[in-house]
Amino acid sequence: MPECLRIPGATSRTLLGYLVGLGLLRVVARQADLATTACWRDGALELHSELEAAGLERFLLERWEPAPVVSPWNGGSGFFENDNRVAFEAIEADDSIRLDPFRAAIVASRDALQRRGLSVKPEPKTEKPALLRELRATLPDAAIEWLDASIVLLGEGAAFPPLLGSGGNDGRYDIANNYAQSVAFALALVGGEPAQAASSGALRIALWNEPGALRKMSLAHLSRDASPVNSPSGESDALGNPWELALAVEGTLVMAAGAGRRLADGAQAGLVAPFTLRATGTGYGSAVTGEKGKAELWLPLWVNPAGLPEIESLFREARAQVGRRPARSGLDAARAAGELGVSRGISAFERFSILERAGMSNLGVPAGRIEVRERPAACALRTLDPWMGRLLRHRDGEIPRSQFEAIQRLEQAAFAVAELGTPSAVRELLGAMGQVEAVLAAADERRRPPGLEPIAPAAPAWLGALDASTVEVRLAIGLASVYDRDGGRGRLPALRDYLHDTGLDGGRRRYGANTAGSVRALAPVWDRLAAAHERRHQDAARSERADLGFSNGQPVALADLSRLVRREVDEPALGMLINGLVLLDFSNVTAAAPPPDEAVVDPLLGLLALAFHDPRRVRARGDLDALCEPRLGWVAQLRSMRVRAVSADALLRMRLAGMPPVATIADLQADPDDGPRLAAALLAHPRRSDLWSVVARSTLYSSIRERQETTT
Repeated sequence: MPECLRIPGATSRTLLGYLVGLGLLRVVARQADLATTACWRDGALELHSELEAAGLERFLLERWEPAPVVSPWNGGSGFFENDNRVAFEAIEADDSIRLDPFRAAIVASRDALQRRGLSVKPEPKTEKPALLRELRATLPDAAIEWLDASIVLLGEGAAFPPLLGSGGNDGRYDIANNYAQSVAFALALVGGEPAQAASSGALRIALWNEPGALRKMSLAHLSRDASPVNSPSGESDALGNPWELALAVEGTLVMAAGAGRRLADGAQAGLVAPFTLRATGTGYGSAVTGEKGKAELWLPLWVNPAGLPEIESLFREARAQVGRRPARSGLDAARAAGELGVSRGISAFERFSILERAGMSNLGVPAGRIEVRERPAACALRTLDPWMGRLLRHRDGEIPRSQFEAIQRLEQAAFAVAELGTPSAVRELLGAMGQVEAVLAAADERRRPPGLEPIAPAAPAWLGALDASTVEVRLAIGLASVYDRDGGRGRLPALRDYLHDTGLDGGRRRYGANTAGSVRALAPVWDRLAAAHERRHQDAARSERADLGFSNGQPVALADLSRLVRREVDEPALGMLINGLVLLDFSNVTAAAPPPDEAVVDPLLGLLALAFHDPRRVRARGDLDALCEPRLGWVAQLRSMRVRAVSADALLRMRLAGMPPVATIADLQADPDDGPRLAAALLAHPRRSDLWSVVARSTLYSSIRERQETTT
């Protein structure tokens, strides 16, 4: 029965530890036990093979055949004058069979350099591409794996998978040469018994996290996550374990599988390696504005033991799709993880950002773990394609700071929705969408993405991702969802046009086409809604429409609208939500009453709601003497705090319409300060059941109808 070894030194939480885990699987499965399998559990590798712990150590110390890793195209690689050649000399001087492939690779590299007359680092644009093509044809097959891992030939040029820097080097640090030094240490090629004891102790540290001293050495960006020299205090000696570097480089060879195939997708040069994506600059705590990211690595985790062929196939396919297209950025990968658009068997991704900091040196930043599970909220992001893609490309150009910051916030919020899928993340994204809409509408046409039109995503996916248990969400949906069902040319402005300064042009919504004018962007939410309500009545009157208000909207509980009037809601949060929700298309949303609410309905609001939204409108007009309808100036008077005048007029209109109120104007507490909030609340469509409750409690309509029916 296979042994199950938990390798705490091979932790998925660091880039180096993850690669060490892949390297262990590779060397054990190829050289010790073909049936070896491995998986990731609780952040560490579990290795299933015929080797027990002591047997694994003996295999690595006595039988491991290091992969031949050489980079004769780099300066500092050990093949040119003034390079450190100690490790290569020790490998060539050793006569053990397990180093035969390494010695053959060194000889083949020297022969290629001699044929091309190169005694110094090759010139990048002409000599280096020619040398790479020759090496591709003449190196032993075992050495080609490293070339494929670090460089992908593209016609006359080359591309470099970001995992291994720019062709197997990180600035002036040559990975292959340092790997050779680690191999010389691990195999104790120099130093006799003391060297063997040092190697054995370092191996136990690498595998089992045993306490022990590290050596003065750099692990480049594979472990650099604090400073260019791996020291939180700044300029000091970097410390590392040669065994970790040796096994990590072996692990990079697993990730090389399929690098060339990825080019068939027409991807950019930086996206040629499996699970290597365009950097987003979002989703990790140390991200800073304007930071230059080279790429993101989304390294897959799996909890069911799998063999090396399966894992190589996993990296070869590297499937992470958003809809029908491959993931190209970290945001795409987060969406794929939330929509189950990844290769079967992947349970999560460890995300690492490769950033450029401290000059030419790279920095590997752990950016968190993303679980692969269905998050319905992530599906709402589909409605933003391709609008968001165009915005992100626009952000990468020379644009005003206000636009850059708004789009950056949008991407960060979208990533949070894809990663977490929580209602709070969705609310934040809606707010970011509203902010982007506002800055684009305010910008000069030359400063906007060419041809970009205001977005109108379908509302159902977004409403399903929100938490309607909060009064702010229910109010925002009810207020933002008002619209006119009639279409075609000559339509009146939508609520979004008043709030975001967009407009209709030839039946299509565009920036800069608002003829009615927008409301004050920085005003409180109730003031903005009240102003939009007044503008709507004025525009409807000029168009000689029968109804002044919007014809449709999601129903809102009068109790919730009463909270708005009584100042019992988080108004900044409500305003942020409305700014985003107003962009959605509510035309295909089935009206659903919000949850029951036991809160008290403001008496004045209830009576005004009857005057603005007579519940009898759905009945045939033939059996009614009249319907209550608002007067043109009512909203303007409410905004001017003439609440008592509007209330008296509304009560009179209700009596004339056969729905006389029980209360008189003297009975109602008509606070002038409530006027603007009443104007905002009356923009929404109250639940018809609530309106009929007000009719039953506050009017004599039912008794009048009974007498009429009896007389008839």
